[in-house]
Amino acid sequence: MLLLVLFCFLGISHAQVTGDYRSVGSGNWTDSGNWETYNGTAWVAATNYPGEVPGTNDVYIIGGSTIDLGSAIPSAIAGLFVGDGTGGTDTLRITNTASLNTPLIDLQTGGLAIWTGNHTFTLPSGAVFKISGGTLDEGNPCSAAKRLVIGSRIYSTCNGAAGADYSFEDLNTSGGSLSVSPSSDSPVCEGDNLNLFANPSGAGSSGASFSWVGSGPGSYSFSSSDQDPVVTGLIPGSYTFTVTITESSGFSTSESVSAEVVAGVAITSQPSNQQGITGTNAIFTVTTSGSPTYQWQVSTDGGTTFTDLSDGSKYSGSQTNTLQVGSLQTSDNTNLFRVQVQPASGACPPLISDSALLTVIVTTVISNRRITYRVNN
Repeated sequence: MLLLVLFCFLGISHAQVTGDYRSVGSGNWTDSGNWETYNGTAWVAATNYPGEVPGTNDVYIIGGSTIDLGSAIPSAIAGLFVGDGTGGTDTLRITNTASLNTPLIDLQTGGLAIWTGNHTFTLPSGAVFKISGGTLDEGNPCSAAKRLVIGSRIYSTCNGAAGADYSFEDLNTSGGSLSVSPSSDSPVCEGDNLNLFANPSGAGSSGASFSWVGSGPGSYSFSSSDQDPVVTGLIPGSYTFTVTITESSGFSTSESVSAEVVAGVAITSQPSNQQGITGTNAIFTVTTSGSPTYQWQVSTDGGTTFTDLSDGSKYSGSQTNTLQVGSLQTSDNTNLFRVQVQPASGACPPLISDSALLTVIVTTVISNRRITYRVNN
């Protein structure tokens, strides 16, 4: 029952995908009996340990498990998450010289990473060792031989010596190693600005420098040294923006974010004022770019309020770019007509056209003579 509760918690925090692994016992990382894997439908007993063969996605150490890592894991994994936040301690123990080919380790609430001796643990260049609620053990004996290496750089040692940038205590205080988690206010509409956010964190993030590059439709390219740049002039399509953060010692890491610009709409020709004789028809037309939807509206009080129109005996084309007002009556005189234009994507706000005035001219026949006059309301 306890494991079921823990796994339900995990399901809330992370949606499982094929190739995920989670711990179901304690012991050596390379013992497949300590793991389950998600096959796309259910969790099943693992026949390989995470990273033994290509295809591993995210790996979770949960449920009070202690997993010992003391060797080089041959294949890449998407990320390692330690801790499920349910009260027990979930532990990654570095028991010998070891390496893990992953861009991210995240010690979450309830998670602990501990070096059992003077061992070196190596991550690939640009990787992030994040502490988001968990703890990196910095207890005695604390020596420079307990090392976290990122790429070829001694990034952190337990006491900060041996030329390391930081101590384990520094990482606990700062929330881990230097990182960025870029985001944006995507999707945005054509013609609107796109705001990018680097979201820096970790040791050295205060005072760090930033470098953004971007690509998109056609030959689009972008660059900026701002932490949170504003991008203008984007056409509809998919874009990718990558930010690199570099701290004062020269250590850097990068991450990317995707953004979407959806097609908007423009009114290229506004409806114009119309006039017609009683009993005839009047036509209002709008011209737009794109492939929007339309909703014509009428105001009978001089523009204070507008009401949506629908097709019937009086109106036709109320959801097209051309509205026909049939069988004009004196009561139609001075009515105002406008159209709401909604971009096809539905993600962008509608445009509302200018209002156009309808003038009704009355014609009567007296003694075989036709008299035409305007109605003044």
